[in-house]
Amino acid sequence: MSVFSYFPILRWKQGEQHAVRNLASGDRTKMLPLVEVQFLEPGSAQPKLKATLQKAQASGAPIGIDIGEAYNSRVPLHDFANLSLGFQTAGLQAWPVVRGADALFDIPGLTHFKGQPGLVLRILPNEIRLATVMTLLPAIRKACGKNTLVYVVIDLDSIGEIDLQALAGMAEPFVKDILASGLVKQVAVVGGSFPYSLMGLPVGAGTMLERKELEVWKKVRALPGCTEVAFGDYAVTNPKPLADLDPRTINPAAAIRYTQKNHWWLLRGSGIRSKRAGGMKQYNSLCQLLIANANYSGKTFSFGDTRYDFHANTPAKTGNLMTWRRDATSHHLVYTVRQLLAGQV
Repeated sequence: MSVFSYFPILRWKQGEQHAVRNLASGDRTKMLPLVEVQFLEPGSAQPKLKATLQKAQASGAPIGIDIGEAYNSRVPLHDFANLSLGFQTAGLQAWPVVRGADALFDIPGLTHFKGQPGLVLRILPNEIRLATVMTLLPAIRKACGKNTLVYVVIDLDSIGEIDLQALAGMAEPFVKDILASGLVKQVAVVGGSFPYSLMGLPVGAGTMLERKELEVWKKVRALPGCTEVAFGDYAVTNPKPLADLDPRTINPAAAIRYTQKNHWWLLRGSGIRSKRAGGMKQYNSLCQLLIANANYSGKTFSFGDTRYDFHANTPAKTGNLMTWRRDATSHHLVYTVRQLLAGQV
C-alpha cells in the first residue's frame, strides 16, 4: 500500500500505542500513522520502541516514526537513518519522518536515507517558506534515490480561533506547488483543533466541538490544483505538548471524546478526585449515556466502542486516564479512515 487515505499524527504514549495495535487490518492498511516518539533508550537497538512498532502491526503496514520530541536539538540524520534501517532489517515497515528544519540544517545528511522504502517530510509553513521547500524536495529525491516513496505533510499545528478560509489559503500554495512538482507520492494537510484542556467546558453531554482541521482540509481540496491532497489530524489530542504535571495535584475530568462527522461529542464529568461527584465511576455513567444515544456507532465498530459498552455494563470497572484516551483514539481512527474512504466529509 503506497497511497493512504489518512495521516494521523499520534503522541506515542500507551493510549495511542494500544489504539493502533487494536485496529482491524482493513483500517490499519489505509492509514499511515505518524508517531511522535517521546523518549529514546541509550544505544541504537531501541528494544522498547521496536516492541511498540511490532505491536502496531508495522510488519504488515508502514508506520512513520518522528523522533524530534526525543531531542533537545536537531535530530542527527545519520543516527536516525541507522535507527529506521535497523527496524526495517528486522522486518518492520518503519519510515522516517524528517522535519523540514532538520533536513534543511543537514542537506548532505539526507544521503543516509538512500534506498529506504519510504520517507515523510514534515513541514510547518510558519517555520519554512515555500521557496525553501521547493529547493529541498529535489535534494531529498536525489539523496534517497528513485525507489524511495516520498510523502510531504503540511502541518498546520494547533488550530485555534482563526479564520479557516484564510488558513486554507495559506496552505494552498504549498499543496499545489508540491503536488505539481511530481517529486512526491502524496501531500497531506494536517492540523489539530481539539482543546488543549477541558477546563471551562461544561459538565454534561451537550458539548459539540468542531473538527476545524477537517473543514480546513475540505476548503483546501476545493481549490484548483489541490484536489488530490490527503487528510491528517492529531486525533483527540491538541498538538501542543502537555506540560509535566504532578498527578498528585491535578484533578482531571472524567470524559469521553467521541468523534462524529464534523464534530467531537464531548461527554464530560467532574474531576475524578471529586468524591461527591462520583470519582472515577463517573466514567461508567458517561458510557451509559453514550451507548443509549443514537450517535453511538455500536459495540462492534471499533475496539474503543467495545470498551464503552463494557464499562456501561460493568460499573465495577472504571478504567483509567490511559484507557480513556486509548478508547477515544481507537474510535476516532476507525471513524475517520472509514469516513474518508466513503467520501462522507
